[in-house]
Amino acid sequence: MRALRFERYGTPDVLRVEDASEPLPRPGQAKVRVRAVSLNPLDWKVRSGDLRLIPLFRGPPRGLGCDFAGEIVGIGGGATERHVGERVLGSLLPFARDGALADFILVGYDRLLPIPDGIDDSVAAALPIAAGTALQALIDEAGVVAGQRVLINGAAGGVGHFAVQIAKHLGTHVVGVCSARNADFVRELGAHEVIDYAREDFTKRDQRFDVVLDVAATSSFEAAKRVLSEYGRYLNTGPTAAAIATTAVSAVIARLTSRQRANLIVLRNGPQLWHRAAQLVKSGAMRVHVERTITLDEVAAAQREMQTGHGRGKIVVRMG
Repeated sequence: MRALRFERYGTPDVLRVEDASEPLPRPGQAKVRVRAVSLNPLDWKVRSGDLRLIPLFRGPPRGLGCDFAGEIVGIGGGATERHVGERVLGSLLPFARDGALADFILVGYDRLLPIPDGIDDSVAAALPIAAGTALQALIDEAGVVAGQRVLINGAAGGVGHFAVQIAKHLGTHVVGVCSARNADFVRELGAHEVIDYAREDFTKRDQRFDVVLDVAATSSFEAAKRVLSEYGRYLNTGPTAAAIATTAVSAVIARLTSRQRANLIVLRNGPQLWHRAAQLVKSGAMRVHVERTITLDEVAAAQREMQTGHGRGKIVVRMG
């Protein structure tokens, strides 16, 4: 089988497509023939070594990729409702050495969700981390309700394009921050207003927002609090170590000095969240924008592009 691997941390140039032996499932595992894998910023952070200090993280040589969709072709034993021939989606934890960017992978039964009828593999693979983050942030953490004002910073990207649609579905007034080239796209997703970050700093506006979701992590609670309402909430998805540290400190300061709140989103990435995302897609309340599909050999170039921070929607790797 083919698998994407790297022998050392570095730029996208370290990625190699290699031949590898097909894995054999152990009890508690399913063998999945992978049909599609969506790319996330987490993947290039694994490759670059940004996560090397996390406990239990396995360094190179290793594989890459988390979110996938495919078909079960083998069962290793143990009690499970999963079965051979079942279409499933899931998300591998990034700590282990085997990634989802391979023709076949082994997955614990607890990391799988049946794909609802009517959802294709590319759409299913795009959901776990990106849609899950948007759902958790807006609904579980911020408790967004109809009539509120919600600003999404980084509205055109993987997480952001889901967040705009979820906020609109919840009945809020949605303001998206993105580049000028993505303005029409964000409006089509349902944003009522769009701010071009190159021309305007949203933190300088006279408007007030109940929620600011900073997917791009180009702002901070300290900067955003002047546009938050009295009980407003700033949420950061923590894409960098600096953003994590800053938001963690801000969370403490906010509780001590105001009624406003700052939250760092630590994703509870699992089947319950994926199911909620899939149901939004199935109901038509949310759509997945797949900017393009690529092959395994094109992942390095796609990661190089993603690191610029100017992506739109999701990039999906079609396997086989």
